[in-house]
Amino acid sequence: MGSSPSRAGGGDQGSASRHLRNVLGAFAVAVSDLLAEDAQARGFSPAEHAAVILAGTLDGLSQDDLQRRLGLSQPGTTRLVDRLVGRGLLLRAPGPDRRTNALRLTPVGAAEAQHALASRHQLLGPLTTGLSEQDQWAAADLIDRMLTTLIHSGSSPWRTCRQCDQEGCEAGGHSCPVDVARLSMPAGP
Repeated sequence: MGSSPSRAGGGDQGSASRHLRNVLGAFAVAVSDLLAEDAQARGFSPAEHAAVILAGTLDGLSQDDLQRRLGLSQPGTTRLVDRLVGRGLLLRAPGPDRRTNALRLTPVGAAEAQHALASRHQLLGPLTTGLSEQDQWAAADLIDRMLTTLIHSGSSPWRTCRQCDQEGCEAGGHSCPVDVARLSMPAGP
């Protein structure tokens, strides 16, 4: 990334913002790559891993809801679910009406969902080990605020949280910032 200008000399706010956007983008790409490589090492595409995590988080998730959360086409979602059913990770159970199926994890799928979340924590852990607990809470607060802005600007909360560990998000008595942002938005027409 090159050298950075001296912070003691100041620099204008535009420079700070530009630098932050650049390093945030690089960090996002690096984290995305880590998670994608982990999924691929286990024989999954990132979307398949996200589907297994979602099915573990939202028991009875419909295929339509999965499609919206993953941002896939209807045929792409059907193929993905077919692959996961074929691998013995998912079951299609009767949904709330005759038109829908409820997706449920098999025991093998539940184990994979748990592994995916544990692996995520293990992969991302080294990124925070150099930070004090106070710095970690401060970083979490900043990221919470950025996620809130993201949701308020129109990003899908469902897609944003497609690989989340809900318990981890609520650690220390905190609330999911994405859920809080979603619930604070005015209801649609």
